[in-house]
Amino acid sequence: MKIEKSSVTALVGRSGCGKSTLLKLIAGILVPTGGRVLYKGRNIQLMNGRQNKSFRKNCAFVFQDSALWANQDIQQNLNLPLQTHHPEMSQTERMDRIMEICSLVKYKRSLHLRPADLSMGEQKKIAFARALINNPNLLFLDECTESLDRMAVDVIMELLKKIVDEGKTVVYVSHNSEFITSMGGNMYVIEEGSISE
Repeated sequence: MKIEKSSVTALVGRSGCGKSTLLKLIAGILVPTGGRVLYKGRNIQLMNGRQNKSFRKNCAFVFQDSALWANQDIQQNLNLPLQTHHPEMSQTERMDRIMEICSLVKYKRSLHLRPADLSMGEQKKIAFARALINNPNLLFLDECTESLDRMAVDVIMELLKKIVDEGKTVVYVSHNSEFITSMGGNMYVIEEGSISE
C-alpha cells in the first residue's frame, strides 16, 4: 500500500483482522517479520539514530487506550515529548506550549492530576494533546473515538478536520461508520491480515 502526503487513509475490517497491527507496523511501533515500511523512500527499520529521531518527531500515535504514563501527572505526560524533541526550549516555553495544546483539545482541569483521575474522554483529549504537541506532519489514530461520549467525539472531530485542512497526513483505524464518513479519504479493507481491497 502507498500513503500519499497530506492524505487521509482508513484501515477498516472486522475485529481481529489485523488493522491495529498494520497501523503499528506503519508507525514503526512493531517490527515487521517480512516486507518493508518506507518513509520518504527510507526503510524505517534501517534508519540511524538521527533519522529515527527525525521520523519520531514528525509523526505521532494516538492509542486506543490513550496509553498515558500512569505514574506521571498530565503536565509530565505532555512535557516529555517536548523535552525529547525540543531540548532547546526553556521550561517557560514548554509550559506555554502545554497550555496552548490543552486549550486546543478543550482540556480545562488541573495539569497535576494523574490519568486515573480523568474520565475516558479527558484521557483521550490528553492523548491527542500529547500527539499534537510537537506539531507532527503524520498522525496515526487507533480507534480514537471508541468509548467516548458525543461531546468528546465532537471535540476530536473538530480538531481532526483542522488537522486535515492544514495538509497533514492522517492514517486511522475505526469501526465507527459516522467517523469514517466524516473523515473521507482513501480506505483499505483488511481481511485476515491481508488487504482485500
